[in-house]
Amino acid sequence: MAGQALVTIKDKHWQVSLATNYLELVQGLSNTPQIPSGTGLLFDLGYDTIFTVTTEQMLFPLDIVRVSSAMAVTDVAHNVQPGQLATSEIPARYFLEVNAGEASSINPSDQATVQLTASAEPTQIDISGLAVTLLAMALMASMVSVP
Repeated sequence: MAGQALVTIKDKHWQVSLATNYLELVQGLSNTPQIPSGTGLLFDLGYDTIFTVTTEQMLFPLDIVRVSSAMAVTDVAHNVQPGQLATSEIPARYFLEVNAGEASSINPSDQATVQLTASAEPTQIDISGLAVTLLAMALMASMVSVP
């Protein structure tokens, strides 16, 4: 991972790892058995965009908090179970994955702050590969019929 940071939203604090390159963005917390309370993973997509998060390879439920480039919460998906898709129609640059229930008091328009806590090497995101992956995920999601 590119580094560590402290994410604060309202009275909640999470010590997070940063996902900024293609592999980290695609893998995320997949196949991780669990994470300690008060920790998580912060994804940086590089710019505001509409995207879907898949929990296909997750082993535990999550809260997913989307945050814009202006550091405003745009959307919160609560208690997302493994194997689900979490989609929002509001563009965001970042998303935070934490244990289910930890973001229960977070709402859209709340302000987030991110403070780097460990040295992070500057990285460039291969957004073209990410865009292809997100497009493929969106196409797969549109083919799934829910009874």
